[in-house]
Amino acid sequence: MDIRTLNLREQFPQDTANFLILNSANITYFTGFDGAAALLVPKDGENILYVSETNFEQARHEVKNAKVERIIRGEKLFQKICQIVEISVRDRLALDSISVESWKVLTKIVGNEDSLVISGDVIKGLRAVKSSDEIERIRKACMIADVGINTAYEVIEPGVSEQEVMAEVEYAMRKQGSSGAAFDTIVVSGANCAFPHGTHKRQIIKDGDFVVIDLGATVDYYKSDITRTVVAGKISGKQQEIYDTVKIAQDLAVKAISADVRAVDVDAVARAFIGRAGFRDYFVHNLGHGVGLDIHEMPMLSPDSKDTLKEGNVVTVEPGIYITGFGGVRIEDTILVTKNGAEKLTNSAYTLQAN
Repeated sequence: MDIRTLNLREQFPQDTANFLILNSANITYFTGFDGAAALLVPKDGENILYVSETNFEQARHEVKNAKVERIIRGEKLFQKICQIVEISVRDRLALDSISVESWKVLTKIVGNEDSLVISGDVIKGLRAVKSSDEIERIRKACMIADVGINTAYEVIEPGVSEQEVMAEVEYAMRKQGSSGAAFDTIVVSGANCAFPHGTHKRQIIKDGDFVVIDLGATVDYYKSDITRTVVAGKISGKQQEIYDTVKIAQDLAVKAISADVRAVDVDAVARAFIGRAGFRDYFVHNLGHGVGLDIHEMPMLSPDSKDTLKEGNVVTVEPGIYITGFGGVRIEDTILVTKNGAEKLTNSAYTLQAN
């Protein structure tokens, strides 16, 4: 029996004999396979992976820790599952997540919604602490992301379009082995840098523009996340002040990271420094988030986080300052939480000057 299934079984909610996993990333976490409809984990016995006819042969070839069950065209997934799973108030079915429509369908089949319990946080907690294999995949994805950032440094100059920069960095990461961007690559310039998730990818970069590059690579389904901010051309005094403030805030936050430290306290370190520098109202998002199979996972580094960091967490640290009509700066790295501190997994140079 694989360790991930054993860990899940140890945390089954009370009075549940089966755990139905519907989230695609969660299914990949337990099976290593992407393209299944559902995974049933019983408290005892063999896991069952439900796969459409299209992906059945591939799943049967690749999946080693579950029985692969074919969903024949016309079959209803939940009806098929309930044919072999007894569900009652005393023997409930746990689910990681489910849409409203699917909840209605499953409730109708079961006959009592009290027989169903949403327990997605159990799996979120398991996924938050990475194994050595997961860390190595993320580490490789981070190395590839560094290549993307270094490519951006070479390409960015006045007269180049945001779209061109985005194309070059994604091409460079693909050549290094990334199976795809970890998320929609962000390359945004000028006043649009005041929007944390700016989406203008065709604007021409002008002399003196801030340029924010936020990207990630994917290796064996695992993600990386890095942001750098540069200026194309001459740097103004205000641009340098904002950049230096964000960089120091990030340094302080990274130094505050260690196992058993509250995530809210790490966020507070960066937020307090930015506030003392006079930019309190311009740091408008959380300090960071977990990274793994999804680009946003547990734990969260935020002002209202309830999480405590654990050895093996992989998180981002990404303070930012965003001033409408002027621009903004974000600096982000992917960080491994260790027993006594933090290890940066992304290692591109910090430079405000493009080229």
